[in-house]
Amino acid sequence: MLAIGILTAGLLLGGWTGSQAYRRRPTTDAQMVGAIGLEVALLVQTVIAIVKLIGGADLTESVTFVAYSIGILLPLPLGFYLARIERTRWGSLSLCFTALVVAVMTLRLMQLWQAGRG
Repeated sequence: MLAIGILTAGLLLGGWTGSQAYRRRPTTDAQMVGAIGLEVALLVQTVIAIVKLIGGADLTESVTFVAYSIGILLPLPLGFYLARIERTRWGSLSLCFTALVVAVMTLRLMQLWQAGRG
């Protein structure tokens, strides 16, 4: 359920910042707070996933799953940083892109989890 919320939040943040970029505007403080909230949710998701794997969850591609679980934490801080230093529409586009990357990576994590469980 958390993964679906993260997927939705990533798509919403991507759409929101993408519309800012389309209108040639930089990111707003509210969008930056949204990115921070999404990153916190990603961190919680990663901790839960690692704990479940340590607890004995059996996945067919556990190494790939762990790599995605850790790797998903990297794009959003990069987009946040770029949006902060580039106070133009390109900063909004950077955050948009990284939010969409998070959504796609979350979808892939969900696929890996389901494949291992089924």
